[in-house]
Amino acid sequence: MEKITDLPFLFIVGRPRSGTTLLRTLFDAHTQVSVPPECQFIVNLYGKYGKKTNWTKKELAIFFNELQKQWRFDLWKLDNELLMQNLLKLEGHHTYATICKSVYLTYQSVFPKEEIMLLGDKNPGYTIYTRRLLKIFPNARFIHITRDYRDNFVSIKNVDFELPLPALAAQKWVYFFKKIQRDSKKNPSAYMHIRYEDLVNQPEESMKAMCGFAGIAYQPGIFNFHEKKEEVLALYEPGFLEKYHASLLKKINTSRVGLWQKQLTDREVKLLEYTAGTTGIKAGYQLSKTRFSWLTPVQALPGRAIAAALYLATLVVDKLPATIRMNLLSKGPRVLGKLFLRLFNPAKLKEINNLTTKNKTP
Repeated sequence: MEKITDLPFLFIVGRPRSGTTLLRTLFDAHTQVSVPPECQFIVNLYGKYGKKTNWTKKELAIFFNELQKQWRFDLWKLDNELLMQNLLKLEGHHTYATICKSVYLTYQSVFPKEEIMLLGDKNPGYTIYTRRLLKIFPNARFIHITRDYRDNFVSIKNVDFELPLPALAAQKWVYFFKKIQRDSKKNPSAYMHIRYEDLVNQPEESMKAMCGFAGIAYQPGIFNFHEKKEEVLALYEPGFLEKYHASLLKKINTSRVGLWQKQLTDREVKLLEYTAGTTGIKAGYQLSKTRFSWLTPVQALPGRAIAAALYLATLVVDKLPATIRMNLLSKGPRVLGKLFLRLFNPAKLKEINNLTTKNKTP
């Protein structure tokens, strides 16, 4: 039990479509690291269990049941009988951190493992919760990956992740970047910042630096992650990886860098650059436009307003009672996702519903 308590935690954070999944795969390919797929249960369940230090079998069983309701937890493909057994072993005095680590240790990666020396979590949503995560795991470390906000918007548009509004995407990018910068200044040794462009242009140098930061030995074999293509494909619904994470099926490359120069309109670039402004420059991304028309601020206003409303909603939800907040965070992503598709991509929603019905048919 002491070993579980002492296991260090690494969090991979950043905007969605910025390379967090690539980083997650590279670290999970390490023989001494385990990084399950994305699921935000640590923060979602923190309000109810975060300060708990004594656990009965009944409470552990309830915790197990609430885990099953978490969005994307099903992607872990856990042996639930084994998970329950591992949780019940923790009856008695244990922190919430130890309970969470037990769940992570139950995950079985497609990559071969030796002794696990580091647990990892890739979660774009955790970018705004790093201070809370440090309360749970005082020795946690964070790798924050940033991607050119213009390429980020191209990727978001291509996979229907969010409303395809340039100013909305850029404003959220700004919020995330500023939040992680503020938090990292308070505890700089716990944070490492890397750009997606540097990772794909200099993968070995980048991974050596990140492994050193995480406290593990660098293994060149991690770059062979694409050799597990068939095993990885089997974990997801047909077509999912090809649509959302096609790069994980290939060797690491620079093909996704600079796409915005060919795939975005002049208007989209202006809205993105106007909204990101000096923050984008601070992150290392130079403007291609030096002048904006008087219409640009007006055109950017709706997207920026929506981003501000979403940010405010996040703050409000964070102050709600634990049970209400837990339900909202567990069910909210599904509801919002379906609402977005119903309004802006009904064909995609129909495709998902048909696939779900097909998979449930015996």
